[in-house]
Amino acid sequence: MTTILVGIDGTVRGERALEWALTQAELVADPQLHLLTVVDPHVLRGTGVSEADATQAAENLIASVRRIAAEAHPELGITAAVTRGGIVDALVDAADQSDLIVLGSHHGASFGEAVGGAKGLRVSVSTNVPTAVIPSDWTAAGQHEPGIVVGVGPDDVSESAVEFAVTQALATDQPLELVSVWGLPPVISRPAEAMGGGLAPVGRQFQEQLDARALQLRTRHEDLDVTGRSIEGAPASQLTAAAAGRRMLVLGTHSRTVLGRALFGSVSHGVLLDLRVPTVVVPNV
Repeated sequence: MTTILVGIDGTVRGERALEWALTQAELVADPQLHLLTVVDPHVLRGTGVSEADATQAAENLIASVRRIAAEAHPELGITAAVTRGGIVDALVDAADQSDLIVLGSHHGASFGEAVGGAKGLRVSVSTNVPTAVIPSDWTAAGQHEPGIVVGVGPDDVSESAVEFAVTQALATDQPLELVSVWGLPPVISRPAEAMGGGLAPVGRQFQEQLDARALQLRTRHEDLDVTGRSIEGAPASQLTAAAAGRRMLVLGTHSRTVLGRALFGSVSHGVLLDLRVPTVVVPNV
């Protein structure tokens, strides 16, 4: 059984998260959807809404969402629950019984997006479970360019992300692109250019590594259409641009470590702050 945990909050972003989760459920064997709504007492402070009233409203909401989803997808096992506590902590606790977490987020650089993106990142680096963050303007019926993009880092942080992306590409018959974004700090790059060496050799080295990895994947999966692309620039913005209009962007991160939060977590955060496509953050465990 594959359990997909979906955060439901009564907003459009929650609806998009559920819609994406339902499409994902079609790709796995024996899928189970678990819908979760969180009542956070800290959020209620100053609103004039009692915790009892908020809990009742949450129970009514999730019961309605579950009923509608079950009627539209009678073949799926769908459960629902309301829990009390911090939103991130509640999702992390529930993740122990799940194989994938799906959350919605706003699209665009706004305060709401910053909050939504931060929550998605905080969940992703606090669990051993892949976390998908879905833009609020995404729809299953929307126009998408073919292809899944996966960010490939300089160390082993991307291994699990690549495997996840390969599985998705094979399940959906989509081409897969391995993207490695590189750049050197000015203290190194400027002297190299001044001496006439330039940065072209660095880019070629990254491209050669991607080509070798793509060949390995094609050897293992004969039906996989996979290519690699090396890009110079800022990782978050270049990965966002590379994945624009595609079906999915997959990123890797170190799970539950300070190093992961500081390094690849910052790239994931930058991508989630400018969310364009469904983005899955996969911990390397």
